[in-house]
Amino acid sequence: MLNLPQTIVMIDSIHSRLQWTFRILLMAMLGTWLLSNKVWMTDRNFPVVPIIDGIPSLPSPIDYLFYSVLIVLGIYQIMYLENRNTKIALVALLAFLMAGDQMRWQPYNVQYLLMVSGLFFYPKYNEELLKTFQMLIVVFLIFSGIQELNGVFIEQIFPWMIAPLADKFPAKIEPYILGGGYIFPFLSIGAGIGLLFQKSRLYAMYLAIGVNVFYFYALSPLGNDWNHAILPYNAAMAFFCYSLFYKTENDYKSIFWSKSFRYHQVSLLFFAVLPLLSFAGLYDKMQSFNIYSGKALYAKIYVTEELVERLPDGVKRYIYRPFDGDPYIETTYWSVDALKVSPYSEKRVYEQLERYICSFAEGECPAKLEIYTYEGR
Repeated sequence: MLNLPQTIVMIDSIHSRLQWTFRILLMAMLGTWLLSNKVWMTDRNFPVVPIIDGIPSLPSPIDYLFYSVLIVLGIYQIMYLENRNTKIALVALLAFLMAGDQMRWQPYNVQYLLMVSGLFFYPKYNEELLKTFQMLIVVFLIFSGIQELNGVFIEQIFPWMIAPLADKFPAKIEPYILGGGYIFPFLSIGAGIGLLFQKSRLYAMYLAIGVNVFYFYALSPLGNDWNHAILPYNAAMAFFCYSLFYKTENDYKSIFWSKSFRYHQVSLLFFAVLPLLSFAGLYDKMQSFNIYSGKALYAKIYVTEELVERLPDGVKRYIYRPFDGDPYIETTYWSVDALKVSPYSEKRVYEQLERYICSFAEGECPAKLEIYTYEGR
């Protein structure tokens, strides 16, 4: 029987740490792809949203073939981490499929692509890889906490996330638990900062694991039963906090900077530097650690009954008809139900969805797009 002390011994070297990290990463990737398989298909009840207008999408059943190859490559790579040919094929195919649809650019898929690309440098540059992955975890925790420091997360998102747990406590205690949104972002920030220093690393590691376990619980069937595709990512992130930081000695300078390792420099640019531009509205929110913050853009597409009749049956099921207004499609529920992922919450994506709906209209399109946020509501 495997016990904790044996597990600790198994990751006492950099090589074993990265073996476990890559294998858990690949298993999380497979779990996410299987739970959100529709987003990798083109024959579905949601339009393909290409990264660049005009890029043709893969027809069925070629899309299913490519997806199946991706799954097989992931499974094979778990067993043979150092196989160079499958490394190249896996990363190239994943990048190719992600380029075909903006909806596949979920933050966890982008991080998957970034981390699995590290296989090209394994096992030759293990020490540098460890520091790069440590940087990714620290940045995620700090930036996520900073983005959650807003009224929407504190007053709406966090109470919703923790409500299933709060219900299990006495009524007198429940309000204090629901009010934990004022504290939770600082726990994430504190965990990220604490991982940078030797004296606080062990305690910060446990705190970081706790933060990710909470995310897992809140979205799992034990909690709110929402967005299952992200659950393997949450579980993997909790494991990474252990495998990448337990009894390590790297200081904050080496974690954040490398003079010669280009993979580290590129990862730092895309994962830590570019997201800073989002505070000025110059970079996508979805790539700037807003996945739980409540600061995303949302959209409704208002339609007429005449246009509804012309829509495909697979889209009609997402029409909502309020008693005192025009029928509309709530794009979040459309995406989550049809693709099992959240919509890529950027204005350009919602405009493409509006154009898709308008493609079924005769003459001038009566559809109207409403983009909104919960900030200030």
